[in-house]
Amino acid sequence: MVSITSTQTLTNALRRSVLDVQTQLSKAQAEVSTGRIADLGLGLGAAIQRDYAYGFRSDDLAALTASNNVVSTRLSATDTALSSIASAAQNFLETLISAQSAAGSDPGAIRGYAETGLKSLISTLDTSVDGVQIFGGVNTDVAPLSDYFTDPPSTAKQAVDQAFFGAFGVAQGDAGAASITDQQIQTFLSGSFADLFSSTSWSSDWSSATDETTKNRISLSQTSETSVSANEAALRKIAQAYTMVADLGVETMSSSAYRQILETASVAMSDAISELTTLRAKVGVMQKGVSDANESLAAQRDMIATQIGSLENVDPFEASTRVNNLTTQLETSYTLTGKIQQLTLSKYI
Repeated sequence: MVSITSTQTLTNALRRSVLDVQTQLSKAQAEVSTGRIADLGLGLGAAIQRDYAYGFRSDDLAALTASNNVVSTRLSATDTALSSIASAAQNFLETLISAQSAAGSDPGAIRGYAETGLKSLISTLDTSVDGVQIFGGVNTDVAPLSDYFTDPPSTAKQAVDQAFFGAFGVAQGDAGAASITDQQIQTFLSGSFADLFSSTSWSSDWSSATDETTKNRISLSQTSETSVSANEAALRKIAQAYTMVADLGVETMSSSAYRQILETASVAMSDAISELTTLRAKVGVMQKGVSDANESLAAQRDMIATQIGSLENVDPFEASTRVNNLTTQLETSYTLTGKIQQLTLSKYI
């Protein structure tokens, strides 16, 4: 039997060998560069299912961490807003107390402070973060409160005007209000005026926020309340104290009725500040919960990364050695191919 081997046959065989080595070299170089198996399916076999499961879990943890970072930003803004409201409320309470003890305190100036305080409260409760109303409850796309002092009058102001006229038969600031006694104004403040700041009236006349607050999944197994509503009792009481001084016409009232308003506003504001402290502590608990969840998520992600690495990572020394060996093998193949291509019968005839 005679076997015939041609130059072309040898060349083609070497070309196939070169292509195979080039493929292996490309994979080896990728593994050196990335530190990971180039072809996970081929390299891991049946273990690829475990690798995918780890990857999906890692993605879930990353998504939760990103969501928690957004929640943390909103809670930080909430805490800052409540701190601002508390500071302004405390300053106004001190002004009210000072006005009660100071002879000839200026009702117009006190009314101005109250009006400024109410405007600031409304503005702060309308705070948004990245387009989300942080005091809106689950109604996050609409500002909770409208400007009380708009023209035409806001729904809230109309309700106050109607309540005052219904009780006394005159409008706020009218000269006839000078005849209102301290007992009459106290009955009004604790009755129909206080009713304007009940949960029901607040929701119908003042606020578009919901009592229900937002909740977020902060870990794989935990969902937590993550916002505060503008409908909280502490915030309603602060608005009540500001409004009774800002919009009941204190400048035209008798000194006894004016003093009664100051005393009632002081009590309401003091109670509100105490309740606001509790509310701020609640926000602090929310922030701590999210922070703890993020720490747990980070630990879980690190553990999963280690598990994925044990499957996907390559030995850098072994991969580098393989690259060197394949490079040498490829260079040898190139040299042999060149020499075989130079073979011709003409050289031997």
